[in-house]
Amino acid sequence: MNKFLKFLLGTICALCVSFVFGCLLFQLFTKINPLENWAIFAYKSVATKSFSMGSIPNIGLFYLFLNRNNYYSARGVIFSFIIIAIYIILG
Repeated sequence: MNKFLKFLLGTICALCVSFVFGCLLFQLFTKINPLENWAIFAYKSVATKSFSMGSIPNIGLFYLFLNRNNYYSARGVIFSFIIIAIYIILG
């Protein structure tokens, strides 16, 4: 795999992990199904909190990529943190 595909793999994996854990936390906080009518994007105040808490498991994904000497995927995880931070700031 070339460098860009490894970077893209890390970014997509980290965004998926953040979205899944963010949806789980959103459902715990509000008792609303987050995928129903895309409710997770309608309640911005709760969604930003749940996505920021949902990005915590990305630390484990980051260390997994580092331990396997897959540095470009680890950079993709860091880039996903930046994308999530921009969403939180603008949300």
